[in-house]
Amino acid sequence: MSTVLSLQGIHGGTGVTTVLAALGQGLHAQGVRVLLVECSPDQMLGLHLGLAADVEGGWARALLEGSDWRDAAFACAPGLAVLPYGRVDAEGAMQVERHLRDTPTLWADRLPQLAAQFDWLLFDLPQRLPAHAAAINQHACCTLPLRLACVDPASHVFLQRERDDDRLLLANRYDPAITVQRDLMQLWLHSHARRLVPQPLHEDAQVPAALASKQPLRRHAANSLAAADVDGLVLWCLAEAARRQGRAGER
Repeated sequence: MSTVLSLQGIHGGTGVTTVLAALGQGLHAQGVRVLLVECSPDQMLGLHLGLAADVEGGWARALLEGSDWRDAAFACAPGLAVLPYGRVDAEGAMQVERHLRDTPTLWADRLPQLAAQFDWLLFDLPQRLPAHAAAINQHACCTLPLRLACVDPASHVFLQRERDDDRLLLANRYDPAITVQRDLMQLWLHSHARRLVPQPLHEDAQVPAALASKQPLRRHAANSLAAADVDGLVLWCLAEAARRQGRAGER
């Protein structure tokens, strides 16, 4: 069975799509077969993986049109593929949300078909569509459900409000030169040590520059701080997934 990882922002604008794309590319560089699945109607994930901005197809659009969702996937490289959401309007996204509410095992039912082709399935989860997220986190045996937070006061407020969410927390856009960020990181290390991923992702101008150049981060700036952070995150994900799967096998 494939390892399933989901990433959802603690609030909008934390950089989920950018981080997930970089993580997928990093896992692929380790020889892992990866499929990235976009569950957000924003239709941005493919841009980080070399797809054109005018791509219309995707699994959600296929669902609405009654066509085969597998035909909507794009191979970015041998062993690396992306499945966009598809260009749909707000009402279309709500139709998909209602379908997932009525059929929450949609992705769980698809996992066996994907396991033969991919070792890791990475899901880019949206903020405002709870059935989209639940289909992965609650119903698809998600190995690594992660939340993404920027090291800033807004994310800290959301963390305080959502104390019962026990997903692991990944810190993004961390700049230790900024006093408030440095103080918040120390506070998080104290208050959320049990669930804080030990590899934060630092602020790096090369990240938006890579998207602007229509290149993956590793190709655009292989020696950047962001690329080094992603490499560390990849190794942590591989080790943490193996630990969790080993623990599950002992039960």
